Amino acid sequence: MGVVGASMVLRQFDVGADAAPYVELFFQVTTKIELYPETREVLDGLGPVRTAIVSNADHEHVAAWNFTLPVEFILISEAVGAYKPHRLVFERALERLGLAPHEVLHVGDSDVDDVKGAKAAGLRVAWVNRDGRARRAGVPEPDFEIRDLSQLPPLLRRG
Repeated sequence: MGVVGASMVLRQFDVGADAAPYVELFFQVTTKIELYPETREVLDGLGPVRTAIVSNADHEHVAAWNFTLPVEFILISEAVGAYKPHRLVFERALERLGLAPHEVLHVGDSDVDDVKGAKAAGLRVAWVNRDGRARRAGVPEPDFEIRDLSQLPPLLRRG
Protein backbone atom coordinates (compact mmCIF):
# COMPACT_ATOMS: atom_id res chain seq x y z
CA MET A 1 0.00 0.00 0.00
CA GLY A 2 1.40 3.37 -0.97
CA VAL A 3 1.08 6.72 0.78
CA VAL A 4 -2.05 7.59 -1.25
CA GLY A 5 -3.80 4.35 -0.27
CA ALA A 6 -2.78 4.70 3.36
CA SER A 7 -3.99 8.31 3.39
CA MET A 8 -7.39 7.17 2.11
CA VAL A 9 -7.63 4.56 4.85
CA LEU A 10 -6.70 7.09 7.53
CA ARG A 11 -9.32 9.53 6.19
CA GLN A 12 -11.98 6.78 6.27
CA PHE A 13 -11.34 6.47 9.99
CA ASP A 14 -11.23 10.25 10.40
CA VAL A 15 -7.53 10.22 11.33
CA GLY A 16 -5.67 13.35 10.26
CA ALA A 17 -2.15 11.92 10.64
CA ASP A 18 0.47 11.87 7.89
CA ALA A 19 0.42 8.42 6.26
CA ALA A 20 4.08 8.40 5.17
CA PRO A 21 5.57 7.15 8.49
CA TYR A 22 3.02 4.31 8.60
CA VAL A 23 3.83 3.25 5.06
CA GLU A 24 7.55 3.35 5.85
CA LEU A 25 7.01 1.25 8.98
CA PHE A 26 4.93 -1.25 6.97
CA PHE A 27 7.75 -1.73 4.46
CA GLN A 28 10.38 -1.99 7.21
CA VAL A 29 8.41 -4.75 8.90
CA THR A 30 7.37 -6.65 5.78
CA THR A 31 10.75 -6.59 4.05
CA LYS A 32 12.69 -8.09 6.95
CA ILE A 33 12.87 -11.71 5.90
CA GLU A 34 14.91 -14.30 7.73
CA LEU A 35 15.47 -17.65 6.09
CA TYR A 36 14.73 -20.77 8.08
CA PRO A 37 18.02 -22.38 9.19
CA GLU A 38 17.81 -25.33 6.78
CA THR A 39 16.79 -23.37 3.67
CA ARG A 40 20.14 -22.72 2.03
CA GLU A 41 21.57 -26.17 2.79
CA VAL A 42 18.50 -27.93 1.36
CA LEU A 43 18.41 -25.79 -1.78
CA ASP A 44 22.16 -26.22 -2.31
CA GLY A 45 21.75 -29.98 -1.92
CA LEU A 46 19.04 -30.40 -4.54
CA GLY A 47 21.57 -30.62 -7.34
CA PRO A 48 19.93 -30.78 -10.77
CA VAL A 49 16.38 -30.32 -9.44
CA ARG A 50 14.95 -27.16 -10.97
CA THR A 51 13.74 -24.69 -8.35
CA ALA A 52 11.95 -21.37 -8.36
CA ILE A 53 10.37 -19.10 -5.80
CA VAL A 54 6.74 -18.10 -6.21
CA SER A 55 5.99 -15.33 -3.75
CA ASN A 56 3.22 -12.92 -2.88
CA ALA A 57 5.94 -10.32 -2.38
CA ASP A 58 6.09 -7.10 -4.35
CA HIS A 59 9.12 -5.55 -6.09
CA GLU A 60 9.98 -3.42 -3.04
CA HIS A 61 10.02 -6.48 -0.80
CA VAL A 62 12.31 -8.53 -3.04
CA ALA A 63 14.63 -5.56 -3.56
CA ALA A 64 15.10 -5.39 0.22
CA TRP A 65 16.04 -9.07 0.62
CA ASN A 66 19.61 -9.29 1.89
CA PHE A 67 20.21 -12.79 0.56
CA THR A 68 20.30 -14.69 -2.69
CA LEU A 69 19.13 -18.23 -3.24
CA PRO A 70 20.21 -20.87 -5.75
CA VAL A 71 16.98 -20.85 -7.73
CA GLU A 72 16.23 -20.53 -11.44
CA PHE A 73 13.95 -17.53 -10.96
CA ILE A 74 11.77 -15.62 -8.51
CA LEU A 75 8.22 -14.95 -9.63
CA ILE A 76 6.41 -12.32 -7.61
CA SER A 77 2.70 -11.68 -7.57
CA GLU A 78 3.08 -8.02 -8.46
CA ALA A 79 4.61 -9.07 -11.81
CA VAL A 80 1.77 -11.53 -12.46
CA GLY A 81 -1.04 -9.19 -11.42
CA ALA A 82 -2.52 -11.77 -9.07
CA TYR A 83 -1.72 -13.11 -5.61
CA LYS A 84 -1.65 -16.68 -4.36
CA PRO A 85 -3.94 -18.60 -4.03
CA HIS A 86 -5.06 -17.40 -7.48
CA ARG A 87 -4.20 -20.12 -9.99
CA LEU A 88 -2.73 -17.58 -12.44
CA VAL A 89 0.36 -17.26 -10.24
CA PHE A 90 1.02 -20.99 -10.46
CA GLU A 91 0.22 -21.10 -14.18
CA ARG A 92 2.80 -18.36 -14.87
CA ALA A 93 5.41 -20.30 -12.93
CA LEU A 94 4.62 -23.42 -14.96
CA GLU A 95 4.95 -21.42 -18.19
CA ARG A 96 8.39 -20.12 -17.13
CA LEU A 97 9.50 -23.62 -16.22
CA GLY A 98 8.00 -25.11 -19.37
CA LEU A 99 6.47 -27.91 -17.31
CA ALA A 100 3.04 -29.44 -16.85
CA PRO A 101 1.35 -29.29 -13.43
CA HIS A 102 1.89 -33.01 -12.72
CA GLU A 103 5.65 -32.53 -13.20
CA VAL A 104 5.96 -29.99 -10.38
CA LEU A 105 5.95 -30.27 -6.61
CA HIS A 106 5.00 -26.94 -5.04
CA VAL A 107 6.42 -26.49 -1.55
CA GLY A 108 4.88 -23.86 0.69
CA ASP A 109 3.92 -23.03 4.25
CA SER A 110 0.47 -21.52 3.80
CA ASP A 111 -2.45 -23.89 3.74
CA VAL A 112 -4.59 -21.42 1.79
CA ASP A 113 -2.07 -19.60 -0.43
CA ASP A 114 0.10 -22.61 -1.18
CA VAL A 115 -1.90 -25.81 -0.69
CA LYS A 116 -5.28 -24.59 -1.91
CA GLY A 117 -3.82 -22.44 -4.69
CA ALA A 118 -1.38 -25.00 -6.09
CA LYS A 119 -3.88 -27.85 -5.89
CA ALA A 120 -6.41 -25.72 -7.81
CA ALA A 121 -3.77 -25.30 -10.53
CA GLY A 122 -3.20 -29.07 -10.65
CA LEU A 123 0.18 -29.20 -8.91
CA ARG A 124 1.31 -31.69 -6.31
CA VAL A 125 1.96 -29.97 -2.99
CA ALA A 126 4.22 -30.43 0.01
CA TRP A 127 2.90 -28.35 2.88
CA VAL A 128 5.59 -27.16 5.29
CA ASN A 129 3.63 -27.23 8.53
CA ARG A 130 6.22 -26.23 11.11
CA ASP A 131 3.69 -25.80 13.92
CA GLY A 132 1.54 -28.90 13.35
CA ARG A 133 -1.53 -26.75 12.83
CA ALA A 134 -4.78 -28.03 11.32
CA ARG A 135 -5.76 -27.07 7.78
CA ARG A 136 -8.46 -24.47 7.51
CA ALA A 137 -11.90 -25.41 6.24
CA GLY A 138 -12.04 -25.76 2.47
CA VAL A 139 -8.32 -26.44 2.07
CA PRO A 140 -7.65 -29.74 0.29
CA GLU A 141 -5.24 -32.29 1.70
CA PRO A 142 -1.67 -31.76 0.49
CA ASP A 143 0.17 -34.62 -1.16
CA PHE A 144 2.80 -34.41 1.57
CA GLU A 145 3.05 -32.68 4.93
CA ILE A 146 6.51 -31.96 6.28
CA ARG A 147 7.82 -30.18 9.39
CA ASP A 148 10.67 -28.37 7.63
CA LEU A 149 12.58 -28.31 4.36
CA SER A 150 15.07 -30.96 5.50
CA GLN A 151 12.29 -33.49 4.85
CA LEU A 152 12.01 -32.41 1.20
CA PRO A 153 14.94 -34.26 -0.47
CA PRO A 154 13.60 -37.75 0.39
CA LEU A 155 10.24 -36.79 -1.15
CA LEU A 156 11.93 -35.76 -4.36
CA ARG A 157 13.88 -39.01 -4.54
CA ARG A 158 10.60 -40.94 -4.22
CA GLY A 159 9.26 -39.07 -7.26
